[in-house]
Amino acid sequence: MIGELFRSLGLGAAEDTRQDTETVAQIASGLQGVPAERARFLAAFAYLLGRVAFADHDVSPEERQTMESFLAGQGVSSGQAGEVVNLAVRATGSHGAAEDYQIAREFEAIATREEKLQLLRALFTVSAEHGITTLEDNEISRIARVLRLERADVSALRIEFRDALNSRQPSTPRTGQV
Repeated sequence: MIGELFRSLGLGAAEDTRQDTETVAQIASGLQGVPAERARFLAAFAYLLGRVAFADHDVSPEERQTMESFLAGQGVSSGQAGEVVNLAVRATGSHGAAEDYQIAREFEAIATREEKLQLLRALFTVSAEHGITTLEDNEISRIARVLRLERADVSALRIEFRDALNSRQPSTPRTGQV
């Protein structure tokens, strides 16, 4: 926001100021034969899917399969989709909040509004595999804010996935209760 103000006043750099992340570059390396910009887009998309899937510190085989299906729907071969998902999940488990934010900002800079909404739907779909936990829902909201999506967009999808929201409850009984 401030950067946009500075640029509008002629005080900022005119060129694209987006910061490409090393993590996205590493994930994109799994997409042989895909143009560089498209590979970065798909790598950031996969990372953000992995970020939500890993919000509860576990990425199930079903969540991985759903992530791979989304990538395959983007024209990626099944072998490459599997490799990219593995790289993305590994990266989400080893990086912190600063890297998460930078990758979401990178995606925000390169994606159209329709692509951002497609990602948002994919985030809910991956999370719904075993019921959308509060942790996953919160992570989706954080990503949506960085992507500058409207609350109405998030709310509409949340309503669409309402049957999966908070459906996974802890399976261990509380001690001391009858």
